[in-house]
Amino acid sequence: MKLIWSWIDALARFVIRLIGRVSPKLGGFCEKLWNNTELVAYLFAGVATTVVNYIVYYIVTRPFGALIPTELLTTVGTCIAWVIAVAFGYVVNKVFVFHTHCGNTLQLVREFISFVTMRLVSFGMELALMFVTVDLLGLNDLAMKLLINILVIIANYVFSKLFIFRKSKGEN
Repeated sequence: MKLIWSWIDALARFVIRLIGRVSPKLGGFCEKLWNNTELVAYLFAGVATTVVNYIVYYIVTRPFGALIPTELLTTVGTCIAWVIAVAFGYVVNKVFVFHTHCGNTLQLVREFISFVTMRLVSFGMELALMFVTVDLLGLNDLAMKLLINILVIIANYVFSKLFIFRKSKGEN
């Protein structure tokens, strides 16, 4: 795993240097962003969670779609994908991004409940946007799912950083 991360880092730094030759200001911004390891880890975790969400949605709405009434297909697929993605996302964010430690079971339960609560807020946003773009406007569900999940990743980072995975003063 460490070898893969070193390759990704080397490739990213090469691309950032190329960007810096074209636009030093943009290159500096990209380097600063890349050096924020928590944000980079969150982006990878967000992409992985989005992939899980997207694959589950696809499986529910395509191979199993005939089992679900057409008018409920988008909503049911989104709900099932959300539940699985939230479980995956909690573990990945806790362990690989924010590195928080809960001193006891009660703290862990509170953290998980906070995570699920904030994800319910972004889930409501996702459901509403999917309903408007797919059901009302008739846009492609898979394209809209991908675009909406980008907005959800941004909202979830803010929620996670500010409300869920806060580190105590003694933690690094």
